[in-house]
Amino acid sequence: MQKQTILPLIAVGTLSSLGVGLLGPVYPIFVVNRFSASLIDLGLLYTIILLTAALVKAPAGRLVDLYGKEKIFFTGLMLGATCTLAYTFVTNILQLYLVELFFAAGYALQRPALLAFIVDASDKDKRGLFLGTFESAYDIAEALAAIISTIIVSQIGFETLFLISSSCQATTGFFVLKTTTKP
Repeated sequence: MQKQTILPLIAVGTLSSLGVGLLGPVYPIFVVNRFSASLIDLGLLYTIILLTAALVKAPAGRLVDLYGKEKIFFTGLMLGATCTLAYTFVTNILQLYLVELFFAAGYALQRPALLAFIVDASDKDKRGLFLGTFESAYDIAEALAAIISTIIVSQIGFETLFLISSSCQATTGFFVLKTTTKP
């Protein structure tokens, strides 16, 4: 493992985690407040996200093999960023269900590509250490995002949170393109 590869990859994971982590703790509040949704709606929305991601991850992995991890990761991040911004414009629960389908597809594109980055960047004999370090940084970023998101929503509102989250995701995508594109 070389620091030139490890540090940018941890930065990508951390920034990506911030983008999604900002949504996690306040998403149910957004859904209930904006749409007067029921607990059933919350459960169904979460199920849609998980099932869609599960169904798309294997084909997404194949796309990584065909088109490269950089392009697929970027595409997933941009789809996620777009969906995060779309929360601002959603006016009913049915539109939210549709946005969640696309959001989950974006997440599903990202994961196999991110895992491919990690495997390619790590030495076989130190892969566990690298994976552990990466996951720790990812979790720390998500934990910080939870605190940040509650502060943003309570002081400013959901729209600002969605803009910041979307920006983190998009920035991650452009960072990946910049750091992986060879001159």
